[in-house]
Amino acid sequence: SDSDSDSDESSSSSSDSDSDEKPKEKDAKPNAAAKKKSADLGSGSDSDSDDWGSDSDSSSDDEDDDEDVPAGLTGRARWLKSAVVVKEKVVKDKIERSEKRKAEKEMKMAAISVKSKAIISEEECNVAAIEKKLNEVIASRGRKGTKPKDLALQLSALCKLSARFGPRVELPMLTHLISAKFDLQRNIDDFMAEEDWRSTANYIRRIAKVLKENPKMRLSLMSADDVADMRISAEKEIKRERLSAKDEVLIDPNTGEVETFLQRQERVRAEAERGLDEAALNSVKVSGSLCVFMTRLEEEYNKSLQRLNPHTPEYVRRLKDEGVLLSTISEVQHYYEKVGMDAECAELSLLRIEHMYYKHDTIAKGVDKASAFAEKFGDSEMLHPACVVGGTEGGGDAQKVHPGAWSSKPDVSPEGVDTAAVIATLCRNCYEHGDDRAKTRAMLCHITHHAVHSRFRQARDLLLMSHLQDTISSSGDISTMILFNRMMVNVGLAAFRCGRVSDAHQCLTEIASSRVRELLAQGLSRFNGNDKNTEQEKAEKRRQVPFHMHINLDLIEACHLISAMLLEVPQMAQEKRNHGENNYYVKSRHFRKYSESYDRQVFTGPPEHTRDFVMTASKALMKGKWKECYDLIANLDVWQLVPGEGEVEKIRGVLLKEVKEQGLRTFLFAYSSNYDSLSLADLSAQFDLEPPQVHSVVSKMMMNWELTASWDGPTDTITVHRVEHTRLQTLALQTADKVSGLMDSNEKLLDARSGLYGFSDSDLGRSGGGWRDKGNNNRQRSGPVGGQRR
Repeated sequence: SDSDSDSDESSSSSSDSDSDEKPKEKDAKPNAAAKKKSADLGSGSDSDSDDWGSDSDSSSDDEDDDEDVPAGLTGRARWLKSAVVVKEKVVKDKIERSEKRKAEKEMKMAAISVKSKAIISEEECNVAAIEKKLNEVIASRGRKGTKPKDLALQLSALCKLSARFGPRVELPMLTHLISAKFDLQRNIDDFMAEEDWRSTANYIRRIAKVLKENPKMRLSLMSADDVADMRISAEKEIKRERLSAKDEVLIDPNTGEVETFLQRQERVRAEAERGLDEAALNSVKVSGSLCVFMTRLEEEYNKSLQRLNPHTPEYVRRLKDEGVLLSTISEVQHYYEKVGMDAECAELSLLRIEHMYYKHDTIAKGVDKASAFAEKFGDSEMLHPACVVGGTEGGGDAQKVHPGAWSSKPDVSPEGVDTAAVIATLCRNCYEHGDDRAKTRAMLCHITHHAVHSRFRQARDLLLMSHLQDTISSSGDISTMILFNRMMVNVGLAAFRCGRVSDAHQCLTEIASSRVRELLAQGLSRFNGNDKNTEQEKAEKRRQVPFHMHINLDLIEACHLISAMLLEVPQMAQEKRNHGENNYYVKSRHFRKYSESYDRQVFTGPPEHTRDFVMTASKALMKGKWKECYDLIANLDVWQLVPGEGEVEKIRGVLLKEVKEQGLRTFLFAYSSNYDSLSLADLSAQFDLEPPQVHSVVSKMMMNWELTASWDGPTDTITVHRVEHTRLQTLALQTADKVSGLMDSNEKLLDARSGLYGFSDSDLGRSGGGWRDKGNNNRQRSGPVGGQRR
C-alpha cells in the first residue's frame, strides 16, 4: 500500500541520514519520535498493518536505543532520552588522608611557634608596631567571619614579643589574651578545655609574678570608652599610614633622616613616656580585673567538674588542678592586699574558703602533698618504674640494680598548714570587708568546717549567734540556700559522732525526710509531679555540686534512722504499755511510717540496705536484744566513709553506749509491769552497764513519771508500784497531754516569728549553750533547728 511504501521510504531515508550524520542522532531522536507520533495520531488509521508497522518501528528504535544506552545505567535512568554522565567512584586512601591530616597539624603547630615572627618582622619590631597590631586585633574582635581561636593565637604571639619590652607593654597584652581565652566559650553550658584553662591560669600567675617583682606597679582598669577609642584610633592609623605612604615623606626632626610611619610613632611614644612622672609610669591600664578573671577561672573549673564523668581518670586528673587554682588565687590576693583593695580581697578569700571548707584535715594534707610532689617532680605516672619499686638488694651495683632504685621513690614533705586557722583568717576578712552574700556564705562554710571536724559546740554557737536560720529564706540566692542545707546536714552528722542523738535527729529530720538529692544539689529528683520546664532544669543542673563534694546519702540515712530509732523505740514501748494513751509525742513520723510498713510485710528476708538493717535492729531492741541490735548497726559499711583517724571506733563506742541505755529503758517500759522488784545488779549484768549508769537512767525515768517505782536503798532494788488509774484520772491525763501538745505548737509558731528557738540571751551564757529541758518525757527543744531552706 501507499502507507507502507511511505513508511519504507521514510525508514530508508532515516537510515541514510543516520549513516551520514551520526553525531546528530541523539539530539534529533526525541523530536523525530514526537513528530512521528503526532503524524500517526493525525492519520487516524486503525488497520492491522499500521499497528504492525508501528511495532516494528518502535522495536527498531528500542534496539537502536539499547545500543546507545551507556553501560552502568539501570531503572528510570536507562530509559530517559537525555545525556547522563556516569561518575566513577573514587576510592580514597585512608592512610593518605591520615598522613595529610597529620602533616597539616604539624604545620599548624609550627605556624604557632613562628607566629610572632610572621605578625611583625624583626626589623620593624618595636612597641609602636606591637600596639598597632594589638589595635587591629581588638578592632576585628567580634566581627563577622573572625574566629576567636585565631584572635587568641595572634594575641599569644604578640605576648611573646611584648615580653622583651617590659611590664608596661606585657601586662596589657596578657589581659587582652586572657579575655580572648574566655571568649572561646560561646555557650553558657560549655566549659573551657583543660589545656586552655591551664594556659589561662599560667597567664594570670605571670601577671601576679610581674607585679610581685615590681612592688610599685599598679593596675588601673581600662573603661569601655578607652577600648572604643583604641578601635577608632586603629582605623585612623590605618588610613593615615596609607596616605603617608602615597604622598608624604616623613623626616625625623632630631636627625633629619627619613623615617617610616612606625618609626615616627615609636619616637612620639618614647618622648611622651619620658615626660611622665613616677606615679604615671607605675600605673598600667589593663582591659580586665584580676579579681574578675579569677572568678571566671573558678567558674570554668567547677563547670568542667560538673560535666565530666566522676568515674573516669580524666576527672581525677582534673582534681589535681585545684591546687593550681588555690595557689593562683593566693598570689592575686597578695597583690590586692598590698594595694589595699579590701573588697576584692574579701571576694578572693571567699573563693579560697569554698575550695577548702569541705575537706577534712587528713584529706587536705594528702592533697597538699600531691600538689607539692607534682610541682617538684611532675606527674607521678611519668616516674621510672625502677624508682617506684625501689630496693637496694644489689648493694649499689649498677650492673645488678637500676640506679633509680638506690634512692627509691622521690618524696616531699610539705610544711604543715593549720587549716582551721587559715579558714578563720579568711572568714574574718569576709566578715569585715565583704558584702552580705559573702558574709553569709563565709559563715556557712566556717560552720561546716567545724562540723566536719566534729567540733559540734563551736558550730552550734556560730549558727545561733549568726541567726542564719531566720534570714536564709529571704536571701533570694538558691546556691546559698543549698549551702545552708549542706551545713545543717554536716552539723547533724557531727552531733551524731559526738553522741548527741537528739540534736542529730533535729538537724537531719527535715532534710532526710524529703527530696535529699535536690536539697543538697547532688542530683535531680525524678518524680511524677515534676512541673519544671527545660530552662529550669538547665539552671538546676548548673547548681549541682561536683561529685567529690557530695555527702554520702546512705550515711545521712543511717544517722537519721538510727537516731530516730534510739528516740522512738522506748516511746513506742511506753505507748504499748499505756495502750496508746501517750501517742501525742511522736518524734519521728518518718521512722514510724517505715516501721509500720516493715510490720505489714508477709515475709521479711535478710537485710540488704541501710534502712533494712535499722528496721531489723529496731525490732531486736523492742524485744530487749540489745547485743543483736548493736551488731546490726555497728557493722554497717557506711561508717568506713567517715574521714579521720579513729572516727569509726568512736562512732561504735557511741552506738554501744546509747543502745545499752535505750535498751534498758525499753526493757523497763515493756516488762516492768511483770515484776514486783528489780535488782540493780541483775540489770547491770543484763545490759553490761556500770551500776551508777543504771541508777542514773532509772532515777531519771522516775523523776519524769515514766516509771512508777521507788528505790530500796539497803537492798539496791527497784520496787515497782502498780497504779491503776481511774477513768477520771485517765481523761485528765489525756487532756493534759493535748494541752501540752497545743502549747508546744504555739511555742514553735512564736519561735518561728522571734527566731529564739527556745533560747534567751541569758541562756546563751550557760554551759551547754542554754539548752532548755521541758521536763515531759525528757524532751528537749533547742539548738540548730532550721530545717531545709529552698
